[in-house]
Amino acid sequence: MLPLYSLIPLLFGMPMAMAAIPVDIHVPAIVQACTNAIPCPVAILSPGYGFSGSDYSFVTNYLNGKGYLVVALQDSAGGVKMDPNAPVSKQVQALARVASRSISTAIDDIALRYPQFDWRHLLLVGHSLGGDSSAQFAADYPNRVSSLISLDSRRVALPRSAGIHVLTIRASDTTADPAVLPNEEERSRYGTCVIRIEGSRHNDMHDAGSEQLKARMTSAIDTFLAPAPYPKYACGQDSKLE
Repeated sequence: MLPLYSLIPLLFGMPMAMAAIPVDIHVPAIVQACTNAIPCPVAILSPGYGFSGSDYSFVTNYLNGKGYLVVALQDSAGGVKMDPNAPVSKQVQALARVASRSISTAIDDIALRYPQFDWRHLLLVGHSLGGDSSAQFAADYPNRVSSLISLDSRRVALPRSAGIHVLTIRASDTTADPAVLPNEEERSRYGTCVIRIEGSRHNDMHDAGSEQLKARMTSAIDTFLAPAPYPKYACGQDSKLE
């Protein structure tokens, strides 16, 4: 783990190397049908701060079932501990910038081993810090991203682009920083899908959350992505946990 003072270069925009991010690779059952000529889709799953990619198996299993190869990062923060006495937003934004570069390096390596998958039209999925890292990656490498699913990310602005389709699922116990979420005009212009689940909590958006919450999240993702593998994006409705 890096000590707290290691965050100082990040906060002031100075370059800092993050150790290679460990990943788990989940290959879909239909892998034999994936070819260089007709590649199958790829999803990059980034966990929230303090969580691991393996804590989102309900998302991984869903995406595998839709034919996606899922690259699940094990630590979006790269082992860096945030300082509880420093501004949270600046720290998260700094971590997201470094994570974006690390994600790029990781997938470049993995793509060489799985050429029968489509590495030029990525689906990004991220919770909290992982969603912020995904949004930063989309900003840094827009030509590599086709869609982004944010699970209540709050610190890095979501894409405003006709070329990147966005779904963000919002918890009811948090508030995003100003300008992170598109306004009504931007949502209409770019087709951004914002779904609020009343009664949901930010820290429950993973495997340990309730079955009802996970079902609502999966339903929203299914509506957004269906039909696979190259979806016509659609937006579900706000919902409420009982």
